[in-house]
Amino acid sequence: MTDEERFDEILEELRELLLDLGDLSFSVMLIGGQVLAMESRLRGGTGVISVETDTGTVVERGFSFEPDLLFDLDGSEFMAGRLLEVLRERGFKREARDFRWSKTMPSGQTMDLDLFAPDGSEVSELLTRMTPLPDARIALGRRRLVSLKVGGKSLSILLPDAAGFLSMKERAKRELRPEKAKDSFDMFVYVKLVGTEAVRASLQAAGEDGRALRDRLLTLFWNAHSKGVQDVLTYAASHEDEERALLAQAVVDLFAEL
Repeated sequence: MTDEERFDEILEELRELLLDLGDLSFSVMLIGGQVLAMESRLRGGTGVISVETDTGTVVERGFSFEPDLLFDLDGSEFMAGRLLEVLRERGFKREARDFRWSKTMPSGQTMDLDLFAPDGSEVSELLTRMTPLPDARIALGRRRLVSLKVGGKSLSILLPDAAGFLSMKERAKRELRPEKAKDSFDMFVYVKLVGTEAVRASLQAAGEDGRALRDRLLTLFWNAHSKGVQDVLTYAASHEDEERALLAQAVVDLFAEL
């Protein structure tokens, strides 16, 4: 099984899970790296997390195989019970970490679901001790429904807009895993995929939160020596020095347009 076939198998399971959740699916948002996969698919790509600069340099970090799901359930016990019921019916089992549910797929591969809830929400305890997400309100406040084909069938799911996605990724880089490079890379890929005009409009619409986020992004990607740019370069370790220099400048130039 190729990585793309494995990814499609996971998307098909996600599609079936959302169908089984029924009306509850309108309270489920996909977050994390798979948002990039969906944005890529919507633009005719395979879903691999990668980027190509204007000078032709291609850098990638592969597919994201673990859906991260953010729930906006308003503490409904009925919805909570239905979610756990559907997860179990579909063969998922809760892992030692309360926020993760896993299932062995027909291919033999394991599918992990990581569950999140808005920070301070009682539902994080009501369901299965979901991971609290500080920037969830920004993401949920500007949700967008997208549809794409998976195995000839339609997968419809909520995605965050640019301000929501970048808020979560920037906070993860700043507070949760500052030593990791993937969040900076994902932010770069997202802005490149969606386009600076759309990102800029989303940040402006987010008001004070958006302006503060823009300032933090500019600091993170200020010049070739900034932490965010250096993170992106870790994914281009096999490239020639000239290509790496061009990539670094491309990252700086892209965020400067915000």
